[in-house]
Amino acid sequence: MFDFPRSTARTKLVCATLLTALCACASVSPSETTEQPKADGIPLIYCTDLFHPPDDPDDWFDLATLFAIDELDIRGIVLDQGEKQKERSGRIPTEQMMSITGRKGIVSAYGLPRKLQSPSDKGLDQPEEFQAGVELILSVLRKSDRKVTLIAVGSLRDVCAAYNREPGLLKKKVGRLYVVAGHSDGGEEYNVQLDPHAYVGVMRSGLPIYWMPCFGKEPYVCRWQFRQGDVLENCPLELQNYFVYGLTKADPKKIDAVLALDKPIAADVKERIWAMDRAMWSTAAFIHAAGLTVVMKDGQWRLVPAEEVGQAKPAFRFVPTRVTVKDDGATRLEELEARPAEQVMHIFQFQGTASDYNRAMSQCLTGFLEGFAR
Repeated sequence: MFDFPRSTARTKLVCATLLTALCACASVSPSETTEQPKADGIPLIYCTDLFHPPDDPDDWFDLATLFAIDELDIRGIVLDQGEKQKERSGRIPTEQMMSITGRKGIVSAYGLPRKLQSPSDKGLDQPEEFQAGVELILSVLRKSDRKVTLIAVGSLRDVCAAYNREPGLLKKKVGRLYVVAGHSDGGEEYNVQLDPHAYVGVMRSGLPIYWMPCFGKEPYVCRWQFRQGDVLENCPLELQNYFVYGLTKADPKKIDAVLALDKPIAADVKERIWAMDRAMWSTAAFIHAAGLTVVMKDGQWRLVPAEEVGQAKPAFRFVPTRVTVKDDGATRLEELEARPAEQVMHIFQFQGTASDYNRAMSQCLTGFLEGFAR
């Protein structure tokens, strides 16, 4: 059993009208009105390679997790790889999530479409229509009266370009930058290969990085997995339909994304999707960014504020580590010969066994998604 001693999931679900959802998630300038900041929420920018149909449905689970955690105040969503977004827009699941939760005015923006030419590339030579992602990052940081958390999954292209344009602003306003990419033992990794220069530029930036290697040597690996039915079975129907829509690769030209949320789910579709296994990487980033952690107390995993951990055993932590990044993006924890590339940053580390971490994250995700009120 997973115990949520406090309310961390959104407690009110309002199905917005289709028009409201479409307008709220339309392409807008960062200077336009956005959702009013929460007085006590942690301001956050989320950069993601979220698509529909998805490259990897873990991004759909991540988006739902982000919307489920009340402590996080979403100031903007940057949709990675802008040219690809035009054909397979991540705005579709974002529209659905805003409709389910009743959230309005969260700005999304398409990111730069091409790889950076060097770690110092500002991306200014790329098409104007795809500059909105970098501009959104810079705009949110300029306007915020507090430090902002960034969680970046994917190419890191827009984060790197934003830093190269205004390094002083990012050093002043970024409180934490969670980098969900890379290999902890020098190997190749998909997100890094999307834009090696961007990865190198960010990892050498000196920003307050909380690095979450996707692969590598244990315990420095954030990957975990679950059976989808174990997490989805007791979720509200709208949320189940959100995942069914993405996993069946529904055509938005034929099946409206928002109206589909209330439809009954065919038994054979449910059986097939529930039986799938799903690998995940980013869950711990959302938990940690919200000032929460998962601990073992009295034989149960419990979600608690980080300051209340005490002597309890956490499922994961971030530890200061010296990291070296080579020019090709190969990253290692131990010191190598390229001393100018050395950075001291916080690296993800699961505690106990990989099985312990997997169970904790699975139960945590289940709690978040079941916590969406009906």
